[in-house]
Amino acid sequence: MVASRSEGGYGWIVVVSVFFIYVIHVGIQGITGIIHTELVKSTSADLAVIGWIGSLMIGLCTLSAPLVSILTQLVSCRILVIIGNLLISLGFLCAAFTSSIPVLIVCLGVLTGFGMNLAEFSSTIVLKGYFVQKFPLAMGICLSGCGVGMIAFPPFFVYLHAIFGMKGAFLLCSAISLNCVAISFLLRPSTFHLQKKSSEKKCSITDLFDFNLFKSHNFVLFVTAHLLFNIGYAVPFTYLPFKGEEEGFSEQSSALFITSLGAGSSIARITFGWFSARFPRVRTRAYLGAVFMATLSTLPVALSSSYPLILVCSVVLGASSGITHTEIPTLLVGMLGVDRLPSSLSIAALQQGIGALIGIPITEMICRTAGNNNIAFFFTSGVYGVALVLIALSFYLPERDLSSSSVQTATQKFDPKMDVPNPEVFVVELLEPEVTGPAAA
Repeated sequence: MVASRSEGGYGWIVVVSVFFIYVIHVGIQGITGIIHTELVKSTSADLAVIGWIGSLMIGLCTLSAPLVSILTQLVSCRILVIIGNLLISLGFLCAAFTSSIPVLIVCLGVLTGFGMNLAEFSSTIVLKGYFVQKFPLAMGICLSGCGVGMIAFPPFFVYLHAIFGMKGAFLLCSAISLNCVAISFLLRPSTFHLQKKSSEKKCSITDLFDFNLFKSHNFVLFVTAHLLFNIGYAVPFTYLPFKGEEEGFSEQSSALFITSLGAGSSIARITFGWFSARFPRVRTRAYLGAVFMATLSTLPVALSSSYPLILVCSVVLGASSGITHTEIPTLLVGMLGVDRLPSSLSIAALQQGIGALIGIPITEMICRTAGNNNIAFFFTSGVYGVALVLIALSFYLPERDLSSSSVQTATQKFDPKMDVPNPEVFVVELLEPEVTGPAAA
């Protein structure tokens, strides 16, 4: 039996610390499109190769979640957060001293992507040790750092690049990442978490992935939809700066497209979180509405050269995609039950990582074949549209009889109008192993 604990206390220090970690991490993810644009102009490599920087950075941020989950059972979470942030700083430091594209891919893609997952996942585990009922509020405050990072970092990086050049900007990003190392020392695990960890068995692959979940076609449809959604998710981060350059906007003005994405995401995460808790019976319809808006928001970007219109579309896209990622745990609880959340969330995170990993290379290949970068926004709208259909089917298609499988005890017919509990239900101390997926910027 695990000892109970009080809410908050030192946990609010942890909340503030994790907030700033998300500000810096997601801010760095937000500048990948600017980095791609500058490297395409300054090297002989094309976007098909350079695009792997952003794909790996964003993809590995969720793709490596199962491995990081195992590591959290073996090593102190605070140590893992420190190591993760050191890897990010090391990646930018090494990038400042090379012009080799393969080395840049390893430094900025692999090291930073894995480092971000290591730090974000482990910091979430620390946070869970301090909160149960207030965990959604605590995590919401932390995740609001994602939007702040996307708002602040793109124009700041453009300024650094203009003053110090690309290598100088990389060095300063390395120094900024070191601040996360200092912040990481504040992530002191709670006594409750240490007691719980000492009483838990070591997790294995079978703990992380309950393959019986794939007997539920609703779940298969849902995670397939999010694989497709994440194929398109990383595309605007790269192609919005390219769109601005092609339309003759300044580098600073183009960077504001990513800033707008962050502003929309930050506001929508908080607003929809309140709405979802206040009106649970219309949660799924509102969620489908958000995916629908994401589908529509990229089309005007492809067809227009109006700066205000592209800016507005960027805000809408940021808001709708932020909602889409934030509500995944709550929807999985409604679909499969709380007992299946660790496995279902791990599988969903893996699918998201795969989608983010291959999204930019696929898009670049299509754009190069068509000879038009605007095709990227049509492609994004298309995959979002298919994802919308699959998500709707996963909500409303009756589940087949699973009485012969072990999923039956946890899987219910998904009722879109049911009062699905908010995410606080999945942080209770029953869960074994402690697994949550790192959130989307």
